[in-house]
Amino acid sequence: MESQTLIFVFAAIMFVAVAMFGYIPMSLDLSSVRLKQLTAIGAGVLIGSAFLVIIPEALEIFEGHEEEEEKEGEEHEEGEESHVEPSTMGLAILGGFVLMLLLEIFGLPHAVHHDEDKHLLGLSATIGLIIHAAVDGLAVGASVSSSTETGLIVFVAIMLHKGPAAFGLSSFLQHIKIDKMKSQMYLLLFALSSPIVAILSFFTLQDSTFATDDNIGLALMFSAGTFIYVATVDVLPEVHSHDHENEAPTWFVIFGMILVFLTTLISHGH
Repeated sequence: MESQTLIFVFAAIMFVAVAMFGYIPMSLDLSSVRLKQLTAIGAGVLIGSAFLVIIPEALEIFEGHEEEEEKEGEEHEEGEESHVEPSTMGLAILGGFVLMLLLEIFGLPHAVHHDEDKHLLGLSATIGLIIHAAVDGLAVGASVSSSTETGLIVFVAIMLHKGPAAFGLSSFLQHIKIDKMKSQMYLLLFALSSPIVAILSFFTLQDSTFATDDNIGLALMFSAGTFIYVATVDVLPEVHSHDHENEAPTWFVIFGMILVFLTTLISHGH
């Protein structure tokens, strides 16, 4: 399949998957207790996806790039190696997290966890995930423009957390009682962000020197940083902001992480 056709196929799959997974919590008539539990599971899925899917996949891309260089017999003098330093990987993750912090300071609605600020909290979480999704789209577009094989690897990695992210966002919006019409609009914006950016970045970066494996891996690391911010700053505090008499929300968060871990085991087993 040609790369131009492939990027449109990937974009369509991303949109449909996000819309389907995001619609599930909206279609269920759940009690407030069940919604809190669902939100806690969603938070665990978000955190688990960052640490168990996105970051490991980026590391695999870095390792694969180094192995290819060794097979091609490329020699690098000591001190002039082309691999990405571990500190640079950490900076990419931190950069995504700090970007979200700066956006909150300079314009992104501050997520104050009180009832009168629920609409701002929902908008804050949505914008954060839209930025994350845009970086995902950039990684997909750049990888497909580089090679269809790399593009497929990156696409699979992103799809492993794309659906769960939509599920987590949707359940969170339901939990904080955002009206259904606004929730659907937020979900639509989230669903469109990755496909649009993927297509634009593909045609912009096609045959450019920017679309390297290292840069794609760094984009995924940056994406993980935005993911961690949304999960820990917007979603997790809301999970713990209520009195839980007979509940242990932390166990539901951990359950969400375990779900992601099981998903990675199944995907690696095939």
